[in-house]
Amino acid sequence: MSIGAGLLIAAALLDLVHASLKHIEVYQTVSMILIAATVFSGANFLLSKLGAKHRKRCADCKSEMDDNEGESSGLSIALGTVLDAFPEALVLGVTLTGSASALPLVVALGLGNIAQSISSTSGLKASGRSFNQIMMLWTGLAILVILTTMLSFSLLGTMDDGVKPWVEAFAAGILLAMVSEAMLPEAHEKSPAFSGLMSAVGVGVFIIVHEVL
Repeated sequence: MSIGAGLLIAAALLDLVHASLKHIEVYQTVSMILIAATVFSGANFLLSKLGAKHRKRCADCKSEMDDNEGESSGLSIALGTVLDAFPEALVLGVTLTGSASALPLVVALGLGNIAQSISSTSGLKASGRSFNQIMMLWTGLAILVILTTMLSFSLLGTMDDGVKPWVEAFAAGILLAMVSEAMLPEAHEKSPAFSGLMSAVGVGVFIIVHEVL
């Protein structure tokens, strides 16, 4: 999870923010990042109150879950997982419209999702979800991500080029908020030593992939 977080942080800063700054002013990029982060944080706050706070919690961390995070929180966890997937689908749609860095971003998102999926599935099993429930959640989420990516790609493909830097900054902000609020807290909960180093490894991996591809 720490490595995945590092990958996504690097993707947001080195690709999306960097691309945005080439075409719009610094204050405009920063404004879009803050607006996006506010949107994600607000939605995440509401879902956390409904029981989705630890939706990426691993099975070994189950004992630390709040009492209200039982079966009744299933819908909230599902909605929270959808909320986490939305930034990534938006990012894919943005980059696939013609960005030269699309492939490194796809690699980063794919590796990041492996970590998230393993931890979330482990936690869902520990909290009593059945195999069928978990499969339905991930299948539905996969379909939703594909549809969101296609919609983002088709809409941005028809928009003026001047709009893309704003969307890139927004995507960066919402991705950074997701990593900070949904991934890093769980990555560092009961984490082994050097989890910070693992995040740095993720950043390094992305830089290497970015330069090679």
